[in-house]
Amino acid sequence: MSTYQTNGDKILQAVIADEQLVKFYGYNPDDFMSISDALDSDLAVIQAIVQIINRNEEKATEKEIYNEVSNYLRANI
Repeated sequence: MSTYQTNGDKILQAVIADEQLVKFYGYNPDDFMSISDALDSDLAVIQAIVQIINRNEEKATEKEIYNEVSNYLRANI
């Protein structure tokens, strides 16, 4: 069982542990035990998840989060 440092870490682990995401993108969820670990990822899907979590914790609006993540994904996929 993992030890989490923040709520963001808990949310990250819950999302990236999804079997379908793991199968489709071929990553190991254990490589990203915290938000700071995930920030170093080269995988666009991991970066997008981290952006959503971080911006939500910063109280950004849904529209702001959507626009930022959409722009990031367009630029990196």
